[in-house]
Amino acid sequence: MNDAEQRVVKKGDSIELEIESLAFGGKGVAKVDGLAIFVERTIPGQKVLARIVKKKKSFAEAYPLEILKKAPNEIEAKCPAFGTCGGCRLQNLKYDDQLLEKTRQVRDLVQRVGGFADFEVPTALPSPTAFHYRNKMEFTFTPSPWRNHPDDEDEPLGLGQHIPGRFDKIVHIETCYLQKPIMNEIMNFVFAFAKEHGWEGYNNRTHEGWARNLVLRYGEHTDEIMVNLVTKTYEKEHMKVFTKAIMSQFPQITTLINSITARLSDVAVGETEVFLHGPGHISDRLGESDFEISANSFFQTNTLQAEVLYGEALKGTDLKGGEVVYDLYCGTGTIALFLAKQAKKVYGFELIASSVKNARRNAKAQGFENVEFILGDLKDVLSQNVDRIEPADVIVVDPPRAGLHQNVVDDILKVGPQKLVYVSCNPSTLARDLKLFCETDYELVSVQPVDMFPHTTHIETVAQMVKKATA
Repeated sequence: MNDAEQRVVKKGDSIELEIESLAFGGKGVAKVDGLAIFVERTIPGQKVLARIVKKKKSFAEAYPLEILKKAPNEIEAKCPAFGTCGGCRLQNLKYDDQLLEKTRQVRDLVQRVGGFADFEVPTALPSPTAFHYRNKMEFTFTPSPWRNHPDDEDEPLGLGQHIPGRFDKIVHIETCYLQKPIMNEIMNFVFAFAKEHGWEGYNNRTHEGWARNLVLRYGEHTDEIMVNLVTKTYEKEHMKVFTKAIMSQFPQITTLINSITARLSDVAVGETEVFLHGPGHISDRLGESDFEISANSFFQTNTLQAEVLYGEALKGTDLKGGEVVYDLYCGTGTIALFLAKQAKKVYGFELIASSVKNARRNAKAQGFENVEFILGDLKDVLSQNVDRIEPADVIVVDPPRAGLHQNVVDDILKVGPQKLVYVSCNPSTLARDLKLFCETDYELVSVQPVDMFPHTTHIETVAQMVKKATA
């Protein structure tokens, strides 16, 4: 270690760093005299010149100024927006190495945060395809797009993805390699139409502008397509012209929706919906079950890998045929119906009304009579219903990134199922919640990472717990 690296690291310093690993969230990790330095937009094996932008007692954060040496496993990213767009942060890292890094992150969090010091975590299961796997993408309109070419800076409209850490900056996208090629064609058509007809992109700061979001969904097994245009108001004549144009160009579109919202927050969800073409939903299949998916319904975004994920969940439940199962945060009923064929009864709990509506239709359409869906906020509704329904032998939870509310943890412990399967999209909150369950009533049996989102920093995990034997 040279003299420069021996000095105290201070904010504003420029320093050469060797990136050793990836932290949860995708930042590279370097060490200087034991101090962990988290470096944006770097991968293990790179040597970089970086500037310290934040300094705390136990860690520092830095931004790369120059890549001094490439990593041995570094590859050329396919996407021209790589490095600016907030989506595929790992596209320049070989896919096998992405899996190893994500596995290491899950293992570290389970062992360090969860307190399972010697617990082993197997390698993440790879996605069947590393590109064009997403069945849903959200794009944002903006009146001031961030473009890679200075000549385009005065362009009055853009459509793309958020720049990391900036709610008000959108990088214009022409090709997203995570969605199907047909969806890129539709996205570019909508953008060209918007420019031609003078649509004004919504401004998150001033709250002016009309066009807010474009949300595209694709049925992996059905080839059905949903186009959902999110706007601030409903303009009937605008939508007549738009509908005629897009349906003429893309007659294969299954359903076309105009979602309207006056909310100030940047969320691509409408308060009201106008169905411009089609039934307002598409369908897709997971395993042997068909699902109806509406604009705001949750459905796993990598359909083929979701079948792998749910297969791991089913393995964790170890159903014999006579069990009662609670599926918490059930969405459109994907896990519930996946389990229903091998369970006596499945109760699904979900907050979003449209998802419950879809779930009930899905169950009815497939002849499932042993599934019941309950609408409400889980932190309240589980305790309210537990006395009127059969007690659970198995509980499956698939919570949002924030993990389980303490009320939900307490309610699950009161129910006391023999088996508990936790499907997680955030290994940090998973580790926290595993500790809550296992420091009292449960024993951790297995933790299996499943890579649902290649080239991104996200990782799904399925954990199995069993109730400890009482003396």
